[in-house]
Amino acid sequence: MEIERCNKTRLAILIGIALTTPCSWGQEADSETKTDTKDVELIIVTGSYIKGTPLDAALPVEVYNQADLEKQGSPSALEFAKSLTISGPTTGESYYFGGPALTGSVNYNLRGLGSDKTLILLNGRRMNLNTSNIPSIALSHTEVLKDGAAVIYGADATGGVVNFITRKEFVGFEANAQYKLIDSSDGDYSIGLLGGFGEDKVNFMWSAEYEHRSRLSTLDRDFSKASLDSTKEGYNPAPWSTLTNLAGWTARGPLPSVPDATANGEWGAPVGFASDFTPESCAAVGGRYDNAYTCAYNYIQFYRLVENQDIFRGYAQLNAEVTDSIDFHFDASYGQVTVPQVMGSPAQPVIRGPALSPTLLDQFYIPISNPYAAEFAANNGLSSAAGFTPLTYRLLAHGGNDFISGGDGYGVADDIQNKVWRVSAVLNGELGDWAGRAKDIGFDMALTFNQAISSSTHADTIGYRLQEALYGFGGPNCSAVDLDPSRFGTQNPSAAGQNGCMWWNPFSSSFAKNPMQNLSNPNYISGSENNEELTRWLFDQRAIETVSNSLTFDLVFNGGSGIELPGGEIKWATGLQYRNFSSREKVDSPFMDGSTPCAWPDGYTSANGEGSPNLEANPVSTTDPDFRGCTPDGPGPYVLFAPDPADAAEREQYSLFAEFQLPVTDTVDFQAAVRNEEFSGGLGATVYKFAGKWRATDSLIFRGSYGTNYQTPPVGVIPGAVSVGARTYTVAANNWLAAQFITDENLKPETATSWNVGAIWQSRGFSEDHDFQLIVDYFDIETKDQIGEVADPNQVASLVFNGEGGTITTCDANEQPLLNRVTFSNGCTVGMSAIGAFSAISTRYGNGPGQMTNGFDIQAKYEMPFDTGILKLDLTATKVTELKTGSTELDGVVVSTGDDRLGTLNFATFAQAAPEWRANLGINYQLDYQNFRLGINYVSAVTDERPDIQYGENGENWVTVNFTYLVEVNDELSISATAANILDRDPPPAQEEFGYDPWMANPLGRTFEVSAKYTF
Repeated sequence: MEIERCNKTRLAILIGIALTTPCSWGQEADSETKTDTKDVELIIVTGSYIKGTPLDAALPVEVYNQADLEKQGSPSALEFAKSLTISGPTTGESYYFGGPALTGSVNYNLRGLGSDKTLILLNGRRMNLNTSNIPSIALSHTEVLKDGAAVIYGADATGGVVNFITRKEFVGFEANAQYKLIDSSDGDYSIGLLGGFGEDKVNFMWSAEYEHRSRLSTLDRDFSKASLDSTKEGYNPAPWSTLTNLAGWTARGPLPSVPDATANGEWGAPVGFASDFTPESCAAVGGRYDNAYTCAYNYIQFYRLVENQDIFRGYAQLNAEVTDSIDFHFDASYGQVTVPQVMGSPAQPVIRGPALSPTLLDQFYIPISNPYAAEFAANNGLSSAAGFTPLTYRLLAHGGNDFISGGDGYGVADDIQNKVWRVSAVLNGELGDWAGRAKDIGFDMALTFNQAISSSTHADTIGYRLQEALYGFGGPNCSAVDLDPSRFGTQNPSAAGQNGCMWWNPFSSSFAKNPMQNLSNPNYISGSENNEELTRWLFDQRAIETVSNSLTFDLVFNGGSGIELPGGEIKWATGLQYRNFSSREKVDSPFMDGSTPCAWPDGYTSANGEGSPNLEANPVSTTDPDFRGCTPDGPGPYVLFAPDPADAAEREQYSLFAEFQLPVTDTVDFQAAVRNEEFSGGLGATVYKFAGKWRATDSLIFRGSYGTNYQTPPVGVIPGAVSVGARTYTVAANNWLAAQFITDENLKPETATSWNVGAIWQSRGFSEDHDFQLIVDYFDIETKDQIGEVADPNQVASLVFNGEGGTITTCDANEQPLLNRVTFSNGCTVGMSAIGAFSAISTRYGNGPGQMTNGFDIQAKYEMPFDTGILKLDLTATKVTELKTGSTELDGVVVSTGDDRLGTLNFATFAQAAPEWRANLGINYQLDYQNFRLGINYVSAVTDERPDIQYGENGENWVTVNFTYLVEVNDELSISATAANILDRDPPPAQEEFGYDPWMANPLGRTFEVSAKYTF
């Protein structure tokens, strides 16, 4: 009795801990059993709360043992994610394009459906999509469920599940270190420590890891550097911009006394034109001479293929036996990704500014009183000019930016900091004698807490500050009286450039050279440079911090029904789940937080002419008599990006589920499950799944499944909200311009159906001491009402500018309703080119057409004795047979009749390449304490579906060959050496900024890596 009371007390205490610990997320199957690492590949727990079975389970699961990964050279988390043949384009590379905030954050994208549709688990419990806190050194194995799993785990598992499982009873100490030699880089390196103690009823394990990636410049690889030579036939034009600081300037007459919202009405009538460059001076700094007002520049030289990146990880785990039938598990993990520089262009392109006309043309005015304007006028014989406006402009380009890079480089650097916390407490086992007749019922109760803190900057020019500097009133210490409130900005010629006020020089005389290529600027005039203090004042870092919290409580019961079928007892599992997700943003900048909705802030007044009352710049319609250049969407003070006011959101979720295992006969087994999930806000879904397997012979098994899945709109998506990003537009010479996304009012959950059929063959092979296994699965997934951008802005622009050479064929909105989606620079004219003609495209964010994908997964393994060792051949491959999207309609216009995306680059979906084949072949030979492995990785070529592509149109197969040698020096020490990409293959060419698709391939070339592991 005393022992029983003691056990009950311990149980009550641990239940209290589980219910009060600030932690929880996800679900852990009760089928986990204590097992040595060597046995772990036989335990399949992902996808069911009922005790799992080996690889012949009804659900398709791939298992990756850490010991086997060591034989491949211990790939990094990013390398592992990219190597999965069922994976689509993957983020995490340390580069700008694809979203700099994603740098260092490895997201899994199973089936290419999107990382938001792949559920990530650690020890069966939900965790953040950012997997930077996965304790790689502490892992036992990783299970990848290649099937939808919303019924078992809830929303977000349409594409599948990745479950990272840690070691259970590690005792001792382990240390490992790796160094990767990369040409033109300082190399990548890592170190990890693992400790554990307790061999009886309590085991504690901890780990600490550090990884570093070193910088790699675009100029250090021929495939990216090749785009710099625009005279070469078939060069890559993607990283060229026609919006530069070598511009064409319109000379203006006297300022109108009554300004209006046109260039001539605000700045005066044109009296001449002058280029700030010649074909020769443009070429001298590496530019491309397009016409008298455009010296295009290649911005990719300022970017980097890989940035310096540091990742820190910490992990602690406690496993305790509470009673003979009840176990307690606790784990805590932390990950931090620091990328102090993600280099971009020297300045963002100007698509709007402080002018009254809301376009990208003639946005700035340089009065003749500006000493640099006076000099420019004299040099070009424009003595009648009262001032100048650039047709298009970018603050800094060819000459780089010496001051905003964070101390290194010549672009504007983003600073990325990502931190991920996770704590989970689990109590599981059997109810025991105190439950009476229910004593054999198993239970699993968990509380998990995840927190992700993402901090980033993404600097942009403050347009009105630039205009003030052009007037001679730039700098943080400038103060002068405005003598003419009829115009925006400070009007006081005698005070300009005095008492802490500075002039900005916008002309080519301001920079000495192109610093990246060390090309001298023949137009440079010593002493005409813009200084650091003024340059820094013109930028706002646009810093934002996002904190996301998720709390999950799980309670699951399972057991036998007492009902016997010919194949055994019917088993069941049932449970509930509660999830709470909250997100909040912190924005400190008054320019970023929405308090400055217009190009000019409060206090910079303007009248409608002399004698009229002063007016503030407020968001009003362009037809309003008080319109002063600020459109109703409140575009803000930046020249490219829009403000992002801090917001907060919260969502709760409740769900109930039930699962049954039906062993119909000794050879036929079925599983059925159903789940109802309700979300705050009136969203919800009921999903179900049915799976089965049939052991036809001792060697052959057939299996299959069918189920439904769902995805809810992201938390924080507000109906009617408007967000602005930047996109590159094919018809606009690949220039980066604005893209505006307006959220639909009637968003609803995305749904999906998926089914899978497969066969498993396992036999002795050609001899009794051989082992052969072949698994072939066919998958089919179809999503409906897919949540995202309904029509791609690039597609909209191409439909509007659909004439020869990217010209417009109609200005009649009745004939082409998409005209209303275009923000034109200077109105619509039939025959006008898209280049410089528009500044933004708007589209809808809502429920789109959905997509369908199907194909085959193949796993094969053959193992046999060879000489005195063991030879093992293994193959994993995925053949996608179909990848289509439904038709897309916007404003009554069919934007797409339905895309066949298979085998194409899919640039319209932001570089979501879809190769038909992906395969990994391994040839492994183990000889006593040595292991030799040759790996061949294959990704089939994709064609570029965009018209008029001149670079990498047909792509190339991406084939890399790797070799790893592993030797166990003694019981404590093992050393491995890996040569990756032995043939030094460049990534397949693609008309993208870097010259290749960084979501699929990598730019490193041939690398050599050594690693060591010491255990005692």
